[in-house]
Amino acid sequence: MAREKSMFHDEPEGPSRLRLGLSFLLIALALFALARLALYLSYPEAFDSLQAGAVLGAFANGLRFDGAVLGRVLAIPLLLLWLPGRWFDRRGWTLLWGWSLYLLTLGLVLLLAGDIVYFEHVQRHVSYELILLKNDLGFLVDFGLKTHLGSLLGFALFAVALGWLWARLLRRKPAHSRWSLPKFVVLFLALAVVARGGVSGKVIEIIDAYGGGDAAYGHLSLNGAFTTIVFALNMEEVDHHFTSEQQAVATLGERREVVDARYPMLQRYTGQGENGDGHRRNLVFVLLESWNFDYVDSFGGGDYGATPYFDAMAAEGMKFSRFYAAGQRSIEGIQATLTGIPALKGLPRIDAGIGVSNISRLGVILREHGYSTLFVQSSARDSFKIAGIAEATGFEQFYGMEDIPLLLDYPNPDGAIFGWDYDTLQYMKARIDEMQPPFIAYAFTGTTHEPYAELPTRFMVREHEANGLGGYLNALTYADWSLGQFMEAARREPWFEDTTFIFTADHANHYQKGGTLKRFHIPMLIYTPGETGADGVLAAGESRVVGSQLDVLPTIIDLLGVEAEFAALGESLLRKDEEKSEVFITEGGQNILLVNGRGWLRHNLARRMGSGGTLEPAELDAMERRLLAYDQLSYELLQANRWTR
Repeated sequence: MAREKSMFHDEPEGPSRLRLGLSFLLIALALFALARLALYLSYPEAFDSLQAGAVLGAFANGLRFDGAVLGRVLAIPLLLLWLPGRWFDRRGWTLLWGWSLYLLTLGLVLLLAGDIVYFEHVQRHVSYELILLKNDLGFLVDFGLKTHLGSLLGFALFAVALGWLWARLLRRKPAHSRWSLPKFVVLFLALAVVARGGVSGKVIEIIDAYGGGDAAYGHLSLNGAFTTIVFALNMEEVDHHFTSEQQAVATLGERREVVDARYPMLQRYTGQGENGDGHRRNLVFVLLESWNFDYVDSFGGGDYGATPYFDAMAAEGMKFSRFYAAGQRSIEGIQATLTGIPALKGLPRIDAGIGVSNISRLGVILREHGYSTLFVQSSARDSFKIAGIAEATGFEQFYGMEDIPLLLDYPNPDGAIFGWDYDTLQYMKARIDEMQPPFIAYAFTGTTHEPYAELPTRFMVREHEANGLGGYLNALTYADWSLGQFMEAARREPWFEDTTFIFTADHANHYQKGGTLKRFHIPMLIYTPGETGADGVLAAGESRVVGSQLDVLPTIIDLLGVEAEFAALGESLLRKDEEKSEVFITEGGQNILLVNGRGWLRHNLARRMGSGGTLEPAELDAMERRLLAYDQLSYELLQANRWTR
């Protein structure tokens, strides 16, 4: 026994616990990189649109997502392995957390391997599928043994080889760790930075992978472990299946042409594409924060007097008086206008993962037709993850609050949490002046969001309330003046006459009373300078078609006359039949509604939750069938990556 004790003490020490942990982390990162290489080599046709530089960029960008998932999954055992103090140098402690890291790494690699196999079927990474199969693990194992036995045996050999490597690293007692609590805190902070994907902005999300709106670049940047974890944190299990897909497609076909039964949301528009002087029209789209229908006099018929500039434009433009928000949050309006996709119960939104599927992206479509693209928002650059959303949907230039100099003397310059409309719109105008036409500029304003900031005296027309109607009307007065100043400045520029302007709100707010539909009713105006009758110039008037933000992307493509194939739940407002027009709305992330000219129906995916209007029982039955068909197709096509080609 004495001899054995002597031999043990003479045994050379192994690497420190710090070095061991870093070695395990680097091995895991290397395995993720190899999985990305395997994906790239396995499906060259999926990435053949990427130039060599873009491929290298995707691999480099992918390190952020690899690090993020590893930082989240391996954080606890790594930190426990690294705890400072001589007591934690015990061999048993090191083995416990070392082998825990092995099991977690092996599980992640298994997920990556399954993701590579799955990619062949839907041309995207695994996301919600494993979550939906959590109660069918027996089936999953049986399926794997029957159809992928060779691959499973290969993975078993890999697991043995990886275990051998782990055992080699753990075979000796670790050297005494020579770091203190402050150094451990530094390690903790470094791991937190890796897990969140960087030191600036918000935590990394799926949308951050799609630089420039390139789906292939995003797919190569991502990994299946990251997408699965993100979806697990952002979705709930919901049954969206009500009938056969064939019947759901037939129901959709009752209201619009289905050009491809495999991709039933697909639409094809062919237009003239040029106006009278041989140039494509430009487009400026402004998403107005919380502009309620009833408080815009030219729409609601009131006498608030808060929107004189907008009302003057409405007299010269095309008003859509039965227009609705697709949801009740700004991000839902942004998603709808940029992609034509509704917010669906149980699925992440565009800021948290829906971009993992192939979708139509407004900026990408127009860039393919030679458009320059600009996105400006009044709030901070990374609020709502819009910086990533703008890039992912194809906007080359993006600016936020940090970029916008203040031009007015505000009582409290920092008082507008979501930014100042006047300065934002003037900044957008300056950037437009520098752009090469044709262009699209997308702006999202913010001063009309609660809490309402104290404004210069000329706009304080009512008693100010930071969270009351008086504050809202003051902010609306200022926002309308800001819009008017932007239009007057634009009118002096050569690009003005050849530009179409679209104005609508992101959603209504709680000051608009009057029942279910009022919670979604917003103004929508298309203003087209130029001689009436010229290509792309709409006559002044009012349209009674029922429309929503889901119709914006198709309407823009139609207005600009570009030839495009795209997918959207909505249609062009210029092509809708007034009698048949209807819109799909998401209410609070729980209920869905179908609205037409005669009334509305609310559903919670299990039963009807109410209705309104002058609808007969047979009409309600037909509406329920269509509402559930729209929901089912939207969900299942996104899940199967058949929203668009």
